[in-house]
Formats: sequence, C-alpha cells, structure tokens
Amino acid sequence: MPHILIIDDERNVRFLIEKFLEGFTYDSLSTVEEALKNIFEKNINYDLIISDLKLPGKSGIELVKALREKAIDTPILIVSAYTKPEILSELFKFERVDFLSKPFTKEELLSKVKELIDEPKESFDRALRMANEFLNSGDLNKAEKLIKKMFSLSPSSPIPHYLMYELLKKRGNLELANKHLNAAKSLDENIEVKKDEENK
Repeated sequence: MPHILIIDDERNVRFLIEKFLEGFTYDSLSTVEEALKNIFEKNINYDLIISDLKLPGKSGIELVKALREKAIDTPILIVSAYTKPEILSELFKFERVDFLSKPFTKEELLSKVKELIDEPKESFDRALRMANEFLNSGDLNKAEKLIKKMFSLSPSSPIPHYLMYELLKKRGNLELANKHLNAAKSLDENIEVKKDEENK
C-alpha cells in the first residue's frame, strides 16, 4: 500500500484529503519543516507527497527544491487556490511534480494520485545524467546516492561501476576505485576501455 504524506496548515483541508484517501496509508502534517524532519532525520520514505503551496514557514515550492537538491525524486502533488502562471512555471521546472487547483473533487484528487504513483520510477538515463552533473560539480555525496540507485535499476550494467570508479578516484580511494573499474571492464570491455581512454 502506498505511503502518502499530506501537508496543509488547514486542519479541515487535511481532513478532507484524508477522507478522500481512505484505504491509503498516510501521515498528515501542517508544515514543510515537519515534513523535512520526517524525510531527512527519521528517514521515512513516501510514495507521494501532497502539499499546499502557501504554508507557515517554508512554502510548497521550497519543499520541492529541498527534496530535489538532495536527489530525492518522490512525486509531489501541489494543491492550491493560487494558480498564477509564474507559480506553475516554477513548479513545472521540476520532474515528477503536478498541480491540482482548490477546490477539487475526490475523483480529481485520486486521478492525480494514481498518475503520480503509477508513473515509472526515475529512469536509468536520468540518474546517469544527474550523477555525471554531480561528479563534475564535485558534489560527491549526491553523485554516490544516484550511482547506488543505478546499481539497483540495472545491476548488470558496467556504467555504475565506471561512475563509482570516477567517484572513488576523486576521493582518493584508488584501490577500491580500480576494483570498480575492473568490474566495469569485465561486464563490457570495449565500452569501458574506450571510456577509460577518453578520460586519460
């Protein structure tokens, strides 16, 4: 059963969403700060986050930014009565984010929830692109998280091994780095030798 996080400072709105989500497992909070504490400190993994846009403290957009900066790709549904084009434009810069205007019906909410939960998980190619960006910028912790995700998405691919080689080389752990390079070459010698030569 999907685990959903609801964030809204109005108790009656949270109650309405809870009622619409009958049968789902959910947590219900009133601020983004509480939500980030659950995610970052308590390590709670959610399948979907439903959040108001305007909240006391951090806003719904700040929630999206905080999660995406940490390479957390949980789908997020923003529900709000504010539908200014510039707000929607800001939201849709991020992947796996959707918007639902208040007021909404049960059918409208459940349709959005189903779309976001059923949407394919982050693709290997996107993880590869982001991992490369983080490696190039020097943000090795974010790169490592994505590389580990790539291992789970495609265990037989040489690419995560090669990226881990690059990451460990940057950290100065040459012994372990070379083990990953050898693993990459054993999975696909031609591709990895070519990449190795390109990076000399």
